[in-house]
Amino acid sequence: QACRHLLEVDALRVVGTDEGEEDTWSYRLTPLGYHLSRLPMDAKVGKVLIVGCILGCLDGALTVAAALSCTKSCFLSFRMQETALQARESLIENGFGGKDWPGGTVKGDLIAVIAAYRAWVKHKSDGQKWKFCSYHAMDNTTLRDIDRLRNQFRDLLVDAGFVSTRKQHGNGNDDCNQASEDALLTSCCLVAGLYPNICSLIRPRKGGPRGGRLLTNDGDECRPQSNSFQRKRLQHAAENGKDAYAVYHGKHRSIGTVSSSQGGGQRSRPPEVFLTEVNFVSRFALLFFGGNLEIVKNAIIVDGWLKFKVSSSDNEKGSGGVDNIALILALREKLDDMILVHVAES
Repeated sequence: QACRHLLEVDALRVVGTDEGEEDTWSYRLTPLGYHLSRLPMDAKVGKVLIVGCILGCLDGALTVAAALSCTKSCFLSFRMQETALQARESLIENGFGGKDWPGGTVKGDLIAVIAAYRAWVKHKSDGQKWKFCSYHAMDNTTLRDIDRLRNQFRDLLVDAGFVSTRKQHGNGNDDCNQASEDALLTSCCLVAGLYPNICSLIRPRKGGPRGGRLLTNDGDECRPQSNSFQRKRLQHAAENGKDAYAVYHGKHRSIGTVSSSQGGGQRSRPPEVFLTEVNFVSRFALLFFGGNLEIVKNAIIVDGWLKFKVSSSDNEKGSGGVDNIALILALREKLDDMILVHVAES
């Protein structure tokens, strides 16, 4: 299981053939795997940080990595006043990755953490930060933990040679933060690190049950965890829309429960599968930072299950679709080479 986990993030390569029983395979660390082995954190979290350095959006990647490493969410949901919940939703809607954000709109639980942390860290005193959290249904202790882990992770990246400065809050002042305001590029770090934890959005059909469903590559129909900002979006999903794919951190299965009904009988609730830290991502993020690409006619298939049809633009005729596929593959190869060179030279 541990080797499979490292294979998913390209930290290991199978030496020789991968035929026969899996427990007989031999492995070798990749350059990325070498660096991940020196970072005292989950491999997926470490890859989010390294790709964040390479893409120039380290500030957001540090917040994401810290949030994934905390045991508690910074968002409170139990017995909170409605005014605090509304204030929090407004802050996230208008913050990093929000509807009018210059660096693009991204709907995601981890993107919401970035927006929350950025607003929290602007307050200088502990009293101001505590008051801010009480007004926005947030956990001040968890945000302090995120701040502490960000600093620790940045120091580790400095020691590993990925970052050349020990600034606590990079804001476009160094090479690793030139794109720190780009929410779309930050979401690419999530795909690079958390892949293959991908699910597709199944939209409701006309006349069918309301709401959408999330379908993982192993066929599980899932829902976001109860405190996810995407849960309400999924419940109100329309028949048509732009969102189609999401990346998530973990998948968990609840146990079935039995409760008493008003008629004196028993009512059973079947087990459910739910996803943590759900973040909707673009098709291009999956094509450029996902798994292996395969061409089938006029489509590109990622790892045998994510299928993207590539058509020509309106003013192109004939081989426009083929040309676009070739362009995507060339860009993906160039990006893979750039990441490999950057990692090998660090």
